[in-house]
Amino acid sequence: MRFNTLKKRIFISLILAMPSYTFLYLIRGYDFADMTLYSHLEYSVAVFLILIALFEMHTFKSKWLEGVLPWKQKVPQRLWVEIGLTAMITPAIVTPVMVLLYQTLWDMSVWFPGMIEYNLFALSFSLSIAAFVNADVIIKDWKKSLLENEILEKENAKARLSVLQAQISPHFLFNNFNVLNALIDEDPKLAQRYLDALSDIYRYVLNQKNEELVLLKDEIEFIKKYLFLLRIRFNEKLTCSISVNGHGDYRVPSATLQILVENAVKHNEISSRHPLNISIKVIDDEQLEVRNNLQPKKSSIKSTEVGLKNISDRYKYFTDKPVHIKKNELEFVVQIPIIKMTA
Repeated sequence: MRFNTLKKRIFISLILAMPSYTFLYLIRGYDFADMTLYSHLEYSVAVFLILIALFEMHTFKSKWLEGVLPWKQKVPQRLWVEIGLTAMITPAIVTPVMVLLYQTLWDMSVWFPGMIEYNLFALSFSLSIAAFVNADVIIKDWKKSLLENEILEKENAKARLSVLQAQISPHFLFNNFNVLNALIDEDPKLAQRYLDALSDIYRYVLNQKNEELVLLKDEIEFIKKYLFLLRIRFNEKLTCSISVNGHGDYRVPSATLQILVENAVKHNEISSRHPLNISIKVIDDEQLEVRNNLQPKKSSIKSTEVGLKNISDRYKYFTDKPVHIKKNELEFVVQIPIIKMTA
């Protein structure tokens, strides 16, 4: 629930304005016998108008500044601009109201030392009002961030579950057991290596199933074993070059590379005439790029892009940097941020 509403601003202004004339008598040491109800009302109304004007001006200012200098991104600059504008706004509101009060209602000449005193006194209230208004904005943003974080956390959990389901899908197992069954008779040694790689893949999947981010070097070792299984099926018709030297300690969401390689294999023709070439490399110390030549299967069903959406959804939880997907007649390229973890 927001506390900076018009109703509450009016209420607070009234509460502060009503005793203001009495307070003025106290700090100036006036004789209370000279106080009249009429002058009390006049002064209280003037203070109320000043306070409500300050509230409205600060509310407008805060909304405008939030668009150009948001608290979340530019705290020092925003703080100084808030103080500077408060110092400008306050006398611009206080002085005309008090001059009007002196010259029209009280029929007195403006007393300039008193005017300076009014402005200094009002400035302290104005800074408090600015703090009140901005606290409302900051709390609203904080609640919004909590909600967004909760949504992203749920999306990330759903995406991780989808990846895990894909990795242990019966279809994946069925294909690999078919290949393994054929290898046992044709090449028992290769069948043993195939079984070892398959075992390592599932060990990695089980070990990483609760990890949100994994080391790039571990993900690379995982994808090498996955590519080993694929090459048994496709031989030299599938090639993959990997170049991530010096970036092994960076991190990526688990199974990201598997999804991208799997997509390339799933949607492209792989034959002696049209081999599929995949490259995995780090570019500009910022992104991991997976690139493959584009040769769509003629019988391929239209991609639902679930895998790419899964990657994008999980990255939103970890970074504001986008996942880039580029496609032309010759190539399909996905560039994902690599995440640097500080100790």
